[in-house]
Amino acid sequence: MTRATADARWKTLRGRIKQTWSELSDADLDRFEGQRDRFVGHIQERFGWSRVDVERRLDEIDRAEGALSNWGGTTIH
Repeated sequence: MTRATADARWKTLRGRIKQTWSELSDADLDRFEGQRDRFVGHIQERFGWSRVDVERRLDEIDRAEGALSNWGGTTIH
């Protein structure tokens, strides 16, 4: 994957994440780019979601993007 493709996918992923957690700022997303585990912890702490729920929502976002996002899915059932 080229850097341009990865950047385009991250931009789309960011948009979908902001649809779910609209209170997140661009600075929040910049701080956690490529660090899914840290991002999940941040969402848990800030919004009170369970880890499973955050992971599940991120997996849904990944699937919507063809599982080709920068983070990839963790597939929690």
